[in-house]
Amino acid sequence: MSNNIAFNVKRKDSISKMFLSTAISMIFIELAGVIATLIDGIVASKCIGVDTYSGISLVSPFTSIVLTFASFLSTGCSVSCSQLVGFGNKKEANELFNITAFLGVVFAILVLLICIVAPTPLLQICGVNLNKYPELQPHIYGYLHGYALCLPALVLIQIIGPIIVMDSGKRFFFGSSIVLCITDIIGDFLNAFVFHGGAFGMGLATAIGLYLQFIILLVHFSRSKGFFKFSLKALRFTNLSKLMVNGSPAFVKKIASAIRDIVMNYINVMFAVTAAAVAARGIQNDMLIFLFCIPTGLGRTLITMVGV
Repeated sequence: MSNNIAFNVKRKDSISKMFLSTAISMIFIELAGVIATLIDGIVASKCIGVDTYSGISLVSPFTSIVLTFASFLSTGCSVSCSQLVGFGNKKEANELFNITAFLGVVFAILVLLICIVAPTPLLQICGVNLNKYPELQPHIYGYLHGYALCLPALVLIQIIGPIIVMDSGKRFFFGSSIVLCITDIIGDFLNAFVFHGGAFGMGLATAIGLYLQFIILLVHFSRSKGFFKFSLKALRFTNLSKLMVNGSPAFVKKIASAIRDIVMNYINVMFAVTAAAVAARGIQNDMLIFLFCIPTGLGRTLITMVGV
């Protein structure tokens, strides 16, 4: 009897430790999608000017839209793969991982092309009235063009992050996130005081930081002990229905957040008296996004662990 009690206590303690370490990693995965833009805004407001920060803050709904689809693929993939691994279907899990990564790259490239070819309609969809504050246009376009370069890396990090956590790489992902933050901060300060690249330089610094993080994460998949591998042979359109079903809750939540950001952008631009007022609303939104990463990360942890 006492042995059974001791075993149950030890098992619960192991689950608690697993939940805590996984939760921290998942929170960092959520932060990876927004922390670079938060750093860009802080450095821009302190070192470049209010107009630059206002332009950056108005692009945030675009980030929300991208992360809506990235989170849909990421959550669907991680939950489905955890279920397949739990049943011992590691080959099918790896195939689903590869096809999800492929879909993520296709989506990111399409959005990147839209940013290059038709940025104005895209910004209008995001609630940006370019005629209201013409002085903000160079900063808005500049940051959008610089930030758009990071989209393939951003989407892939969202997809492979939970897989690395599942594949015993929690510390690996945590370390890569630290590298992203340090790289982005250094890049933003170099842009502000050395290169004077304005809003475009801020977006480019974010892109460089995210690609560096992505390259570091690729090292994990070169290790022989992991069973998730990038492979063209594994590109099979199997279990996509499972991906759609398991990813739909994240899509609903994220699309609601994206719609909220778009509506707030319309209201902000419509009623703000000055660019400084736009910046003030941007600061509030940045804090909201930052804090919301915590409950979102906890939710993704529960979903992944229940799947296993």
